Amino acid sequence: MTMKIEGFEKFVALGKENAEAVVKSSTLAAKGFEELAKASQAYLTVSAEKADAAVKALFAVKTPAEFADLQGKLARESVESAIAEGRKFAELSQSVLTAALEPLNARVAAFQSLIKTAA
Repeated sequence: MTMKIEGFEKFVALGKENAEAVVKSSTLAAKGFEELAKASQAYLTVSAEKADAAVKALFAVKTPAEFADLQGKLARESVESAIAEGRKFAELSQSVLTAALEPLNARVAAFQSLIKTAA
């Protein structure tokens, strides 16, 4: 004789789907962090190349006025680049976070739906 507990199958299915959502979310987060690491490495490489070129350019100047002009230009470009890269990293981070949380948000919505239908 078997006893069937009402709603037990739904409870087990809910747990399984929640576990799958956590795995999917973790996988998406790991891939996203990998993308962030690659973007960071690319930025560091470009920054090192720009710094090398800037030092060479500064050593090539002939007058103090030329040095001041070049230094101002390099500083402005550096700040603009940092702001642009900061925006890119913020957008990429937001994208990674949104993608990683999507499976969990779907499970929360499913649970809320289940509660509403059970009530």
